[in-house]
Amino acid sequence: MRQVALKTVHELARRDSRVVFVGSDLGAGTLNEMKEELPNQFFMEGISEQHLIGFAAGLAKEGFIPYVNTIANFFTRRAFEQIAVDVALHDLPVRLLANGGGMVYAPLGPTHTAIEDLSLMSTIPKMRIFAPGDANEMRALIYISLSDPRPWYVRFGKGGEPIFSSEIQETPAAPKVFGHSKGEILILTTGILIHESLSAIEILRKENSLNVTVIHFPEFTDLSQSTWSKLYKEAGVVIVAEEHIPAGGLFSKVLRIAWQEKWDIKKLIHRSLPFRYLHNYGSQKDHLKAHGLDAIGLVECVRANRGL
Repeated sequence: MRQVALKTVHELARRDSRVVFVGSDLGAGTLNEMKEELPNQFFMEGISEQHLIGFAAGLAKEGFIPYVNTIANFFTRRAFEQIAVDVALHDLPVRLLANGGGMVYAPLGPTHTAIEDLSLMSTIPKMRIFAPGDANEMRALIYISLSDPRPWYVRFGKGGEPIFSSEIQETPAAPKVFGHSKGEILILTTGILIHESLSAIEILRKENSLNVTVIHFPEFTDLSQSTWSKLYKEAGVVIVAEEHIPAGGLFSKVLRIAWQEKWDIKKLIHRSLPFRYLHNYGSQKDHLKAHGLDAIGLVECVRANRGL
């Protein structure tokens, strides 16, 4: 998804001189074509994330639309104050393209995992938060970002994810519904866990025993309640699965909405990363499996809770 995101920024920059790219130390060759073609719209600022955000905010104040790219945990941990004070406080159209969301960089240790980023960004007023699940969603979201005056945080994985969404999307930020139209089990998720959820549907479908619906939320800010309230009420069990710590993530949002609307919250089941920093060595896939967030883990969760 990262390559698609950067390529799309280059496409937008060709069409609109307000679009600029701002990167940290992203490695040789990153957006070389844009650097050569549009040198006045390309900035590589080095390992200085706090400066990166202040610089982008300054560009936005001058009428530019900066697309800033670095690793998710560098945005949310190192430059949180600058994001809140320099960008969000002034409601500036800065787009934070955060690659390596969740456990992508798990082999580098807990200093490089972004497991609390959605929670942190949710505390910042005016910030729109996105977690696309494939390259098509990513491309479509980048395109619609051009006309939005608000700040964005876009969390995405390592790339190479299977395509599950349409190439042409009129409303890429809207929730997407998969599986049975009236499922006994409802799985709510965001970001790359949509792939594990869809794989779980296929496994359960072969058993011919359960009707399962999956809803993927590309936008984390507003869960567009009208899309899924009926499905929530009809389901016997609602499983919220997220590559995030338990606090402040998708489950927290779903629980708050259910409580406000007086829906049945006893049917809610939560699957997430544990509330601790993960020191065990392993890949993103290893960690998802270890914490029941892969397809097999979700299938087991459905089976264990079907009679709730």
